[in-house]
Amino acid sequence: PLPEKWPLPQLKKLNLSHNKLTDFPDEAMLEGIPELQDLNMYGNKVSEIVVPRNSKLLSKLEILNLGYNDLAFLPDDLDQIKSLRILKVMNNFLEKVPMRVCEMDIKTIDVSSNPVVQPPVETCERGICSMKRYYHCLRQEAQSKHKALEEVQKKLLKHKKREEKKKFPKKIPRFFSTSIKSNSSISMSSDKSFTEEGNSQSLHSTSEEPSVLPSKVESRGLGRTRSISFDEAMAIREDADGDDEMVGGLKAANSSMPDVEILQSALAGAVSEEVPLAKPEDAVVNDTLKVIFVGMAMAGKTSMIKRLIEGRDAVIPQSDDRTIGVDIYEWDPHNNKDRPHVDTRIDIEDKAVSKDVDVKFSVWDFAGQHVYHATHELFFSPHALYVVVWDMGSTNQSTHRQKTGSQDRGAFSLGYDSSDEEDDDDFIFEEEGRRADRALERDIDEKVQFWVECIQSCAPGAAILPVASFDDYFDNEEEAKRRCNILQQRLKKHEERRIAGIKERLEEYTSENRANDEAAHRLRKLMCSYTRPKIIFGGENDSVVRVSGTEYTGFDRLTQRIVQLATGREKAGYRYPIFRGHVGARIPRMRIEVRDAVREMRDKFKVVEWGYFTDALRKRGLTNVEDISDALHFLTNTGELSYFGIVLADRQKVQKMGDSEVCKQRNMKMDGIDNSDEFVVVDDDDDLDDDLMDYEDAAVVSIDDTSLTAPSSQGDGSLSTFDEFNSSSLSQYVFLNPRWLVAAVACILRHDLDREIRETRRSFATESRVDSVYEGNLNCPVITAEDALMLWQAKKFTKKAADRAQEYSNNMKLTPFIFLQRLLIRFGVFVPIDLSIEKAFLGGKEYAKAIGDASKPPAMVIEMEQGPSPESHFFFLPSLLGPGEPAEAWTYKNTDSWKTTLCHSVLFPDGVPPGLMERITAAVLSTVYAVSKGCELIVHSPFHAKKIKTLDGPLRVKEILCWRTAFFLKVGTEVKNDKGEVKESVVEIFAHLVDRESHLCVGSDSMGAGMRRLVISAKGQVGDGGRKIWNGGYLLVLKSAGKIMAEYGGLEYEKQAFCPECISKMSVSEASSWNASLLREASRNGESTMRCNHGHRIDTRLVTGPIDSLSKVNMQTTIPVKFNDSDPAVPVNDLLRSIVLVGLWDGKARKVVRVGSGFIVDKKRGLIVTASHTLMNIWGDKSSPFGENYYGLRDGKVVIGIIPKQKEGDRGTEAVFRYFAKIVAKDPSIDEKGECHLDACVLRITTRMETDVFGNGDGCGDQPEILLLNNPDALKREKLQPLKVTDKCELDEQVRILGFNQGGEGLLGPGERLNRYVDFARGYVCKKFATQAGAGYLRHRFKPHKEIVVICPTIGGHSGGPCVNQKGEVIGILSRADPAEKQRCYLVPSYEWKDLVKRAKNSY
Repeated sequence: PLPEKWPLPQLKKLNLSHNKLTDFPDEAMLEGIPELQDLNMYGNKVSEIVVPRNSKLLSKLEILNLGYNDLAFLPDDLDQIKSLRILKVMNNFLEKVPMRVCEMDIKTIDVSSNPVVQPPVETCERGICSMKRYYHCLRQEAQSKHKALEEVQKKLLKHKKREEKKKFPKKIPRFFSTSIKSNSSISMSSDKSFTEEGNSQSLHSTSEEPSVLPSKVESRGLGRTRSISFDEAMAIREDADGDDEMVGGLKAANSSMPDVEILQSALAGAVSEEVPLAKPEDAVVNDTLKVIFVGMAMAGKTSMIKRLIEGRDAVIPQSDDRTIGVDIYEWDPHNNKDRPHVDTRIDIEDKAVSKDVDVKFSVWDFAGQHVYHATHELFFSPHALYVVVWDMGSTNQSTHRQKTGSQDRGAFSLGYDSSDEEDDDDFIFEEEGRRADRALERDIDEKVQFWVECIQSCAPGAAILPVASFDDYFDNEEEAKRRCNILQQRLKKHEERRIAGIKERLEEYTSENRANDEAAHRLRKLMCSYTRPKIIFGGENDSVVRVSGTEYTGFDRLTQRIVQLATGREKAGYRYPIFRGHVGARIPRMRIEVRDAVREMRDKFKVVEWGYFTDALRKRGLTNVEDISDALHFLTNTGELSYFGIVLADRQKVQKMGDSEVCKQRNMKMDGIDNSDEFVVVDDDDDLDDDLMDYEDAAVVSIDDTSLTAPSSQGDGSLSTFDEFNSSSLSQYVFLNPRWLVAAVACILRHDLDREIRETRRSFATESRVDSVYEGNLNCPVITAEDALMLWQAKKFTKKAADRAQEYSNNMKLTPFIFLQRLLIRFGVFVPIDLSIEKAFLGGKEYAKAIGDASKPPAMVIEMEQGPSPESHFFFLPSLLGPGEPAEAWTYKNTDSWKTTLCHSVLFPDGVPPGLMERITAAVLSTVYAVSKGCELIVHSPFHAKKIKTLDGPLRVKEILCWRTAFFLKVGTEVKNDKGEVKESVVEIFAHLVDRESHLCVGSDSMGAGMRRLVISAKGQVGDGGRKIWNGGYLLVLKSAGKIMAEYGGLEYEKQAFCPECISKMSVSEASSWNASLLREASRNGESTMRCNHGHRIDTRLVTGPIDSLSKVNMQTTIPVKFNDSDPAVPVNDLLRSIVLVGLWDGKARKVVRVGSGFIVDKKRGLIVTASHTLMNIWGDKSSPFGENYYGLRDGKVVIGIIPKQKEGDRGTEAVFRYFAKIVAKDPSIDEKGECHLDACVLRITTRMETDVFGNGDGCGDQPEILLLNNPDALKREKLQPLKVTDKCELDEQVRILGFNQGGEGLLGPGERLNRYVDFARGYVCKKFATQAGAGYLRHRFKPHKEIVVICPTIGGHSGGPCVNQKGEVIGILSRADPAEKQRCYLVPSYEWKDLVKRAKNSY
């Protein structure tokens, strides 16, 4: 239980989730937390919200989360919490959302997974603004009724006065006058909804409940009771002139009571405590259900539909009459003569509806071919009944038991009877039965379970009714029953296994105290009954309804089943009717008016332009475009039409005011002001009131689901969602006849597309400029925009409707076919693609080579009635990709030490829905295409209000390779280096949907049977936490794929990130991973490094991505290196005299032109090891000869600075120039192969200057020299101090790099003065790298074979300096720092240049 008092005056966020609480916090407790802003009671047992009487309590509450509780209602006085902005009450038992709650200043409300009746379910799904509009429409209906009654009152009172003057010509007695006044007043004491003064406020209600208006009202007067119908009273209003004869007739009919009481009788039933007030027969409910028939090709869907609708007289289609795309039918079973006994009355819960309403159906017949699966999202609806038709395996011969027995054994049959032979026959028969049953189960998985997964992925929680066709195929009825029983058992077992797996994984999260993780929330939602598929079987007698189109059997039972489910009388074992809140739900009358207008316009238009459509509705008095948009979405759900856009307020107003303020503005405009000019049609299909994330769910890593935004298409500097930018103006047209849209799509999605294009071209007498695209491709996955337009215009059905829509348009911005292209792009059917890139391998063919320069040919215009074709570009059709897998297209290993492979994945414990990879491929390629054409994307975190660019610069696509289950991208991004030069950073990205048997499956050792994994990986430069990879296209791909994943509401998945070191050094099947919650926690805590299960320590940014959260903004951009508290074994001071300053002396210019560092490796011979690039060109730059000593300077030589020995107790750090040296050993491959594998060389001291030189070394050439070469005694007197060298190096070993910093310090910038003071930097070894000989390259000719990577903040001038361990032993010399991440350094290992030292020793 909660404490009685909670003295926490500064507490702003209180998380009480998952505590089994039953009571809402009381006032005593709330008094101690006056600053509370966020109250989270998710996952408890709270049954009632108790709003405190003290208005000061909860006065600052902004977020209230009561999801997954036991709430049965929302209190009306919830509107006393004025500050509330976000209300989450999903998965409770709410049946109504009160009007007063909807009218609050709420920005977001989530009432999903509730048995909501009012507002209707689809209205609640569209958000708070749609809910406000719903109640506003009902209020308007009530106001119109009140207005009509006021007119009746005025006419009756006027007539009363005239009659009284006739009867009482003199002064009326006072008592009677008072009686008239009291009876004629509208403000009756019993009516609480009216004010005492009887003013205009009496028309507005304080209750959201629709009143029940009796058909007859009683009026008592003078001891007698008379009844007057509402129709009689309303008839008075119809006579505008107030005819005395009409009024007199009404009076004569009621002559036994005064005229004033007639008015009171007419008004008594109409004036009610509850509004909206309406006449019973005027209350409108939804009476239509969309029924979608799906199944494999030739399953008998069309025959079944025709029999249902037309009965015995139906014409059964022949085998060649296959459905193309979708066919749509209207079905009114109430008028079906063959089945008059079926009760079609809807079980309506709203008492405002007194008359019977019969259910009707919009029946959609979907084609079963695989090529049309990409169009499901266009037509599937969440509130529809899905009938999955199965042929019971009748066409699959492997499901039939073969005849077996001794008679089939031929020459080997015995000539006598044998009991053993009979036993053998029984065994063979049983084996044959098991084989046939296994084949039948596979048939069920392929033909039924496949569709269940398709439906669940597009419409989670949908009602699915399996129906068996070809019932007449089996002679034995028992065989048909047996097959249907196997179907029922198979589907139930599959669902039970999934639920058990979800429960098990959810229990793991709960036991690990991770119940609030994103994955746990997703699992809990998947467990909800509103999300699980509602698979409905036949009933008590039969497991599955069976029908025969040929014999016309089973259709009575099928009709009865469908009608009972739709009307709500059959709950199919669920607590509530399947379509509660949809069929029979009360809707505003204006939606029916819009439907009537659509049906009238459908005779003339199949597709209509938005401006013309709204003009036609405005003539009917329907002026509010948002109400019209709501009506169109409602009609889409009922199958009346297809509409894909919404109408939003002006975008600038939305950004300035916020959603709730916009709703206020809308409501003000709806109260009698025509706002049609104030609203614009935009492209996004997400409502304004999308859920904001909770504080604990706020995005803190780049792979979180923050939104991608782009510059607004209006050019006003504002941002819009990327969907809008990528496919704009989806509200421009309304498909009054969805068959037109189906026919248009079917023109393109066909296996013989190339043949159809060629034939159509011949009919237009045109030649193809890109014939090579279609040549030799029977399943061509590419089409030009011109050819798509040509195919549509070649069909009379599509062309005629498009021409009609264009002719009757108002301010048309897009032609119908261009709009259709954008619509198909939005839904991933079309994917824009640029084939002028280096490589485009699609569906097994190279298109970039086929196109060549044809992507920019002279413009060829096909002159048609609609005008010239659009600018030519290409569309990729993922649904036409043939089978095929990437063979050797990708490896996770790298050949360069400066590269790394990042890898993230999405794990699917229960498999994936069909078409997932097609949708992901389409989303990624469409986004990449838009970006490559100049769209600047931003990752926008709504909570932190941070805007981080997704790319560091312009992106160019270099290669695209696509298969059905994988794609490969090679992209280049233009970035600036430290010098301001523009360079191209190339990133390779590979995505693949795999199972655990694939050699490309990362982390397959931890996967179970049936699991699938979407692996997305990228290669690129590792520096700066892999920033050039993340902002070079990788983040863009992850975001695009994540957006598609979020659209699958009924899909279970888990996001993971893999350790780059595991991928680099181990088998990818053993790679260690982190889930998204751990990444989020590490980022939130500011952890700079992470360790995997195999002990690898990596930069956190490699797996979390760029900074886009408050916690990461405050993180240091450089990774701090942690050391033990104990001092190193060998102090740095003991090593300083071994460190030398290496300079390249230009005798002609008489100055030091290049500077580096080095160390003494041999004191007897005066040998020094340093980096080669300080003294010679090893990169292959054209500025100097490659590999020549001293950069080709004729008078060049090496000058060496050393720290002189100081007096005892005084240890200096300043070097002086004392020696000259020469190069005695370098990488032999420089001269032999013309390339460098080793950035190291060995120097030998030759002479000593007579006097040490200070400053920049300009006086080195003026000093007399003392010969030291081949003079051991002289060298011995120099007392040089060498460093020890070791080949051993361990990962995570602490190291120090010593050298002379030339990067500038204090007031001096880099290069302003030669620095002769030694310094050092601490770090640790993070990686040891080895490549094959000649593999990879850093620059043109530098190709290192082996390197050690350390994390150490070095600066320019340290090159060639030694990297020593704690013992003071040299493990390598510094070669270079990563240009993107200066603290990431690359060493030349000591075991690489030891041979050079050995060679130098042997030479002298």
